[in-house]
Amino acid sequence: MENSFTVSPMIQKISLKAGETYNGYITVSNPVSATEDFSFKVSLAPYSVSNDNYKVDFEHMSDWSRIVEWTELDTTKGTLKPNDKARISFTINVPEDAPAGGQYLMLAVSSDDTISGTSSASIKNIYEMGSLVFAEIEGETKHEGLVQENYVPGFVATGVPSTQITLKNDGNVHETAKTKIQIKNLLTGENYNLTNDGENTYETIVMPGTTRTVTRELENLPQVGIFEVTQSVSYLDSDSGTVVTMVICPIWFMALVLGVIISIIGMVCYGIHLKRKKAKKTIAI
Repeated sequence: MENSFTVSPMIQKISLKAGETYNGYITVSNPVSATEDFSFKVSLAPYSVSNDNYKVDFEHMSDWSRIVEWTELDTTKGTLKPNDKARISFTINVPEDAPAGGQYLMLAVSSDDTISGTSSASIKNIYEMGSLVFAEIEGETKHEGLVQENYVPGFVATGVPSTQITLKNDGNVHETAKTKIQIKNLLTGENYNLTNDGENTYETIVMPGTTRTVTRELENLPQVGIFEVTQSVSYLDSDSGTVVTMVICPIWFMALVLGVIISIIGMVCYGIHLKRKKAKKTIAI
């Protein structure tokens, strides 16, 4: 059986106070298209990242994931019929001495399907989704960071064109950057939408004490053309904007143009040769 259950919300941003209690929940749904009941289990996991490409880590505890120890689930398992949903509540008991700044965890929902065979062994197909909790504990929070790079290529010969930003967070709590990309075809005047809502705006969460590099592909652009690309990044007090005239010219197109140029030059040279040859015959007569 293929599980297509959903967990919502995928991301929660919450504010906490030391010594207080926070109550929240997630929703687990078994779609109407399901043909079987869906059994699941819920667990808590620490959430952190490593390196600029943000490789996620749901195993190792750190000072940023102590919230896992403060959180309790009202249930850890359940079964849903098709087109049914369940609300899983959780309680965060924030200790009096909780440090100010960010705390992060994942509420992991896993399928618990068992297909029994004729033997005593069983085959388990495990599917997992999660809801990430980004918590900010009030107190002496430090909001500090900058945009280290805002890059748009000027010439693209291979692959899908892409932009890149690099964001640094020197604070003790997560921050959110907003990036807006506008693309105009300088040959036709057409503007391109990169997002479904037409806003062409993306949000990027940067964890405390990290540097994050994000590459975004500019899909659905013509294979050949000249474009004006504007990329604006709003992040803390370090806003950045860049406008680049980007030329997309694949190698095959360059080879085609070069071939045409060589052919034209060859025809011109051949024409000149014929004229000179004709002129010599005229002089000889």
